[in-house]
Amino acid sequence: MAEDLPLHTLSLCGANIVKKHTGALLMKFASRIKTDGYDSTENSQGIVDFGVSENKLMFDVFEKKLAEPKIQKLAPHMLFYDVMAGNMRFRGALAEFLTERLNAAKPLDPKNLRVCNGAGPMMELVATSIGDPGDCLMMPMPCYGGVFWDVGGRAEIEVVPVHLTSKMEEGDTRPFQLTAKKIEDTYNKATAEGKKIVGILLINPHNPLGDIYSAELIMDILNFCHKHSLHVIMDEIYMMSIFDTEAKFTSVLSLPNIPDPQRVHMVWGFAKDFCMSGMRCGVLYSVNEAVNKAVDALVYFNMIPGPIQHILTEIVLDKEWLDKVFIPTKYSRMREARSYMCDKLSALGIPVRKSPSGLYIWADFRKYIQPLTPENELVLFEKFMDAGVYLTPGIEAFNCGEPGYFRMVFTVYRDHLEVGMERIAAVLKDCAENGLTKPQGANAEAPASANVKEESLEDLLGLLQGRISSSGWLEETRTQNWATQNPEALEQFKQAMKSQEGSGDK
Repeated sequence: MAEDLPLHTLSLCGANIVKKHTGALLMKFASRIKTDGYDSTENSQGIVDFGVSENKLMFDVFEKKLAEPKIQKLAPHMLFYDVMAGNMRFRGALAEFLTERLNAAKPLDPKNLRVCNGAGPMMELVATSIGDPGDCLMMPMPCYGGVFWDVGGRAEIEVVPVHLTSKMEEGDTRPFQLTAKKIEDTYNKATAEGKKIVGILLINPHNPLGDIYSAELIMDILNFCHKHSLHVIMDEIYMMSIFDTEAKFTSVLSLPNIPDPQRVHMVWGFAKDFCMSGMRCGVLYSVNEAVNKAVDALVYFNMIPGPIQHILTEIVLDKEWLDKVFIPTKYSRMREARSYMCDKLSALGIPVRKSPSGLYIWADFRKYIQPLTPENELVLFEKFMDAGVYLTPGIEAFNCGEPGYFRMVFTVYRDHLEVGMERIAAVLKDCAENGLTKPQGANAEAPASANVKEESLEDLLGLLQGRISSSGWLEETRTQNWATQNPEALEQFKQAMKSQEGSGDK
C-alpha cells in the first residue's frame, strides 16, 4: 500500500507513479493471482483466475512448435544490439503477415512498422509522441482498465470517457453501443470544459464487450476525427480472437480511403491472438514519419530481445501451420470453453452479452447485487475473492458507468474453469439464501483504490525538506526572484497591503 511506503524518499514523479500503480485494482490483484494461483496438485486452495485476459488453451500446440530446429536456432547477431525498433527481417515478416490477416487495402511497408516489448508499452510510446502531459485521449467506456496506466502512468495523458450504458438511446440497436454521435457529444463537452483532446483510442474487437466495429462506424469516427485534426489509435490486439465464423472484422488498415492517414496509428501484439503474453511483443503501423521517428527514439528503453524476434518471425512466416493447425485448433477450443462457461452462467440466471470475439464474457450479475450500488458490486467482488475466484468488476476495472457487470475470462485450463464456476455458484447460492453481506474472512480485501490514502504529514514534510535541500528551492524563491517572475501577483499584494494599512488608520 502507498501509505506504508517512505514516499518522502522519492521525487514527486516517483511518488505519483507509486500512488497510481498501487491505486489500480488490476495491478494489485493480478500480482496476487500470480503468487497464489490455483493448481490442482500444488495449491488447490489457490485463486482461480478468470480476471487476467490470457489465452491458456494452446500450450501443448506451442510446446511442439517451439521445439522445431529452425526455431531453436541461435545465430550470433541475436546476442548483440540490433535496430531498437525491430530488425528488418522481423518487420518484413510482420508486414507480410499483417497485410494478409488484416486484409490491408495495400501491402504494408516494413519501414512504417515498429515493434517493442508489448502493446501496452507501444500505447505509451504513441501517446507520448502525440500528446503532452495533461492532454486528453477519448475512449469508449467500459474499456480495458490498463489503458489508464498505458497512457497516463508516465506519459501523463488523461483519458476522457465516452460513456456507454445498458440503457439504449435513440438509434441504438443494443446496450453499450458506440456511435459517432456519442463521441462527438463527448468531444464537445470536454472542449467546452477547457480540455485539450488530441485523439481517440479504440479497441477493436472490443475489451471487455467483445464487440466488433463495423466499417461504417469506423469511417464515421475517422471522418469526425479528421474534421477536428484528432489522432486515432486503433488497438486491434484481438483481431485473430474472433471465434464466431459468421462475424466480419474490419481493420482500419483495410479501408481504402482513410481521410487523414497521417493521424491513424494501428497497434497489435502477440499476447492475445498468439496466446503468448509472456513473449512481450507489441506492433505499431503508422505512415506518419514524425511519429515513427519519435517512437524510434523512445523504443531505446523497450527493445525486444533478438532470440524472441527470431522465434516470432518463424511463427508468422509458417502460413501452413497457422492455417491448418494453430488457428482452427485455437478457435475450436475457445468455442468449447466459452460454451461451458455460458451454460454454467445460464443455469445460475446470469445473462451474458452475445459477442463474437475476445477471450472473455461480459456477464450481468445485477440480480445478485441488491441494493444495486457500486459499493455492493465491490462487496460481491470481495466475496468471489474470499471464495478463491478472481473476476473483474465493471466499475473498478473497466470504468463502467453502472454497477453489476463483471468480465470473465474463459480461455483457462479446463480444471480451472470447472473449479472456478463451482466457486462462483457457491457464492451466488449464499447470496440468494443470506443476502449480499460483506465477507468477514481474513482473506477479504477492499479494492486498492479504497485504501490508497493521502500522504502522511511525515511524507509531506520529508518531501518538502528534500525539495528545499536538493533543488535550489530557496534560491529560486527569494523575494527578488519571486517579484520578477510574478509581477501581477506582486502588484495585487501591494494593493492589499495598502488597503490593510488604510483600515488600520480608521
